[in-house]
Amino acid sequence: MKIRSIECDYLVLSLQIPVRETYRDYGVQLVSVTTEDGIVGTGFARAYDFQGVSVRKTILNEVAPFVLERDFAAPGEMWHEAAFDLPFGDWRRPNGVTNSALSAIDQALWDAWGQKLGEPVYRLLGGSQREIELYATFGLNIYTPEEEMEAARLVQAKGFTAFKLQGVDDRGGKLDAAVGRVARLRETVGDDAEIILDAHGNYDLYDATTLLRALRPFRVAYVDEPLRSRDPLTYRMLREAVPDVPVAARSRAGSYADNRDLILSGGLGLMGSNVMDQGGYTQTIKVAHLAEAYDLRVVTGGAFHLHNAHLIAAATNGWMSEYHTFAAELSETIFVDAIRPHDGRLAMGDRPGLGLTPDPDAVAEAKARAASASR
Repeated sequence: MKIRSIECDYLVLSLQIPVRETYRDYGVQLVSVTTEDGIVGTGFARAYDFQGVSVRKTILNEVAPFVLERDFAAPGEMWHEAAFDLPFGDWRRPNGVTNSALSAIDQALWDAWGQKLGEPVYRLLGGSQREIELYATFGLNIYTPEEEMEAARLVQAKGFTAFKLQGVDDRGGKLDAAVGRVARLRETVGDDAEIILDAHGNYDLYDATTLLRALRPFRVAYVDEPLRSRDPLTYRMLREAVPDVPVAARSRAGSYADNRDLILSGGLGLMGSNVMDQGGYTQTIKVAHLAEAYDLRVVTGGAFHLHNAHLIAAATNGWMSEYHTFAAELSETIFVDAIRPHDGRLAMGDRPGLGLTPDPDAVAEAKARAASASR
């Protein structure tokens, strides 16, 4: 599978905020690789502030020259060769921006390889599940309490039974406000619903312990990334303090070894992941297998369910992928005939690769909006 060209474009859409009549811009980077056979594979990289610029430059200036004209037998070969041949950074244990860049290329290579072989990526990775669960991230941290519960009812009416609240980036504190949001959501969606609180890494060990204890009456499915440090030892200390409230996390650095350390710490109730910043499919499926050896389910956070669904469906221990309000609408706009959820579940189907075909008109419009926004 020889790569002839690589492109990386900012895409920005203006999306309506549910419940409100206002709009906000939401963006992502679309990475495309074209093979010598004319197959086009795509992947996503985040476009958050400075990371957007640095990831794009790393892809185009450092990774692309290495990948172009190479003939990879399979996507995993890229990681093997990169460990020896890429000239800058710690490529043998990539993290941060480097890992995000390689993750985007990895997604695109798996997409192209799946198209070449005529098989969907989730089957090539293991094919454990034909249908997966989704949870809906609807609880935006900009809502009033009344707006948030109205948004919850709208999502529930679409058939979702698992709901996530985005935490407020307040450097910790406001614990009562976080607990109050969960309490209102439990009352709104009922006793049988799964509730997840995304804590956004807001808290130190003391506040995280206080928060988890306060959430006990509301039977949350889990709390996502409560600790500011994201340190394996601290996660273990948190679990020892509050063993009955599950916690999920993934390495912010993104390397396989860092995720291994989180698993081995014994501090997690679930293993978090995202193919956009944890090493694409090549590395995240390894983490999923390692988590399975320790009897941990895998969930994804960080949005973009259409890409992450292939990881969850591939893994025997895959549980839920995040259906994020804005990221889902962006993906369903950018790609032609993107598969849609039904009653909170996603049927994977038989389309080869990632099963995603970019809409040229939608991509062109999103590129133009991104260029305008950057000015």
